[in-house]
This record gives sequence, C-alpha cells and structure tokens, in this order.
Amino acid sequence: RSSRIATPPPMQWLMRPLARWYQSNVCHELSKYGLKLDDIRNEWHPDVQTALSRLTPEELSNRNKRLKRAMDLSLKHSELNKETQAAVNPLIGYLPIERAREERLERLLHK
Repeated sequence: RSSRIATPPPMQWLMRPLARWYQSNVCHELSKYGLKLDDIRNEWHPDVQTALSRLTPEELSNRNKRLKRAMDLSLKHSELNKETQAAVNPLIGYLPIERAREERLERLLHK
C-alpha cells in the first residue's frame, strides 16, 4: 500500500495553465466588444441553428445588437469603455446548445 498522492499526468500540468491563459485572453477580447462566447459560435452548425431558433425575440434582439455593436466598434478600431467591459461576462451562455445536441443525437440513434 502506497502513501503517495496520485498526480495527474505531466501533460495536464502543462495544459491547465495554458487553458486558463487562453480562456482569459478570449474573455478579454470578447469583453472589448461586449460579446458573449455564444455570439461567436458557428451559425451554420445544426445545433447552433436549432438553439438560435428557440431564442425568445428579446434574446435574439439582444444578440443582434451585440453583434452589430461589435462590428461597429471593430470598423472604428475602437473598444467599449473599461466600465462596460467589466460588466460583460462572456462565459455566461444563453443558447440551449446542449439540449439541441442531445435531441439531434437522439434522432440519429432512433433512425
């Protein structure tokens, strides 16, 4: 019986800090323009299309406003002010993608 504590494989020690760094940078870049992670998902993916079709008119309007504002800021080579950037949390999702994915996979299994 060993008293050693199990440690994750060496690659995990390297990947965790890199993943946190990457996530932080993505969040920072999205916040500059007031975007959320769900705003930049591939709209041509069937799961994303299904999730978008299930949004309320208000959620869809808010998404379109964020995208338009981001394009406008980008074209002007500008960013949101720091206070507005701080109020944005890009990781809070609004698309029911998991549900759409589960339903699509279930349909595929029952064919």
